[in-house]
Amino acid sequence: MGLAFLLTSLREKSWRRALFCALLFGVVFHGAANYWLVATVARLSPFTGLSPTAMLGWGILAFFGALLWQVLFVALFGMLAWALGRRPCSGWQAVALGGVWLLTEWLRSLGTLGYPWALLASTQVAFLPLLQLCAWLGSYGLSALLVTINALLAMAWWERRWVWGLWAMGVLGVAIAFGWWDGKRVRHQIRQAPSLTVAVVQGNFGMSRWRPDVQESQLRLILKEHLRLSELAARRGAKVIVWSETALPWALRVDGRWQWGYSVLRDFVRQRRVVLLVGAGEWRKGRSYNACFVFAPTQRGAEFVGVYRKARLVPFGEYTPWREQLPWLVRWLPQRPDETTPGKSVAPVLIPSPRPFLAAIAICFESLFPFHVRQLLLSDTQTPSLLVIMTNDHWFGNTLAPYHHARAALLRAVESRRAVARCAGTGISLLALPTGQILAWAGWQKRAVLVASLPLMTKPSPYHQVGDGPFVAIALLLVGWGWAQGKGRKGGAERKAQT
Repeated sequence: MGLAFLLTSLREKSWRRALFCALLFGVVFHGAANYWLVATVARLSPFTGLSPTAMLGWGILAFFGALLWQVLFVALFGMLAWALGRRPCSGWQAVALGGVWLLTEWLRSLGTLGYPWALLASTQVAFLPLLQLCAWLGSYGLSALLVTINALLAMAWWERRWVWGLWAMGVLGVAIAFGWWDGKRVRHQIRQAPSLTVAVVQGNFGMSRWRPDVQESQLRLILKEHLRLSELAARRGAKVIVWSETALPWALRVDGRWQWGYSVLRDFVRQRRVVLLVGAGEWRKGRSYNACFVFAPTQRGAEFVGVYRKARLVPFGEYTPWREQLPWLVRWLPQRPDETTPGKSVAPVLIPSPRPFLAAIAICFESLFPFHVRQLLLSDTQTPSLLVIMTNDHWFGNTLAPYHHARAALLRAVESRRAVARCAGTGISLLALPTGQILAWAGWQKRAVLVASLPLMTKPSPYHQVGDGPFVAIALLLVGWGWAQGKGRKGGAERKAQT
């Protein structure tokens, strides 16, 4: 309910004061949500050749750059909310304000610099009844609903008409009741669906494995420890085992030729009769890819069955945007060891055993984008029935960022109505149901194995059937309708006063 204070600060003020209040809110809100960027960039000093002090300066610059980008959309919301707030209060005005917030969250998710971090819907991941609305409205739609409730509360305060407060509580109550009913319905579907025992292996190896002076013995230890933990998972009945993004800090395949570690992985899959999803690098024609390799048991032993290459990369983290248009930018920015190339295919991977099913795989940054995960789950043949998210969040350090990032996995679970297996190298790993309920999770910097039975559901959610387009169009219509309604009411009131 905190946005009611922002909306109140925008009411009946000059546009300059309203803009200042919106900017102040944006700086505080997104500054608190992205403070970890400073330490994250500074921590990259051993990999860039720059001193810690220099990288600290780059971290501060990165923080303010991301903050400026986020605050621009809050300012846009503030100005549109200020314009709507100059009309007489109405229910349409409250709904229109929700539509404005939806548009600004959606817009800041688009393009090369798209960054949907800390969506308002993520505040509800611990409250499952409201979270279920993501399956119907998407995360942007749930954010809009929360803003509408805040707007009704703000209107109750502006006019001292507590009927608006009753409307707010009524809308909230209906949303909770609907979410409770929908969650109960989905839990019944989960009990009827076929299940699969899935494990995630959190190896807890930090950034030191990427240092240029890393010893071969350390790399062997990483592989050995992941296999030991996977052995524990297999003994607990796991049929699918997920490792984290870049769990193996080397290229597992170069121009189609398998490198060191491949035979060990294949032997493990053959002996334990499990499916293994391994995060590692790949080189093809001089280009580096961030990939997930999938190995599965077959009648002949074990085979490599597919690979997913990360398609949506972190700008200025994994690659430099506009390299050809702005070549000076590449020379100016700190150098990274390798420039990552985005994968061209966004498609699920067919896993043939223990029963054939499709797995949609999202790597790290990709899990933040509702429409990207929706694209992963769209298939011309069979619908993916499991969502796998692998990430390496050790770059964040001991901040709130790993927990914020993990929240996105729960939003994606409910949006898609798919069980989620999220494996993070140093945390936060989790196994969750399509309702967003967490079955098991591993905390920060813990070496752990999580095993749970996950349902393989194939029916798409309403949101995944329609996507964001209809909600964006409805939001635009609501904003226009709220403006027209308010203008008509204001004109009528002025004519009545003159009479």
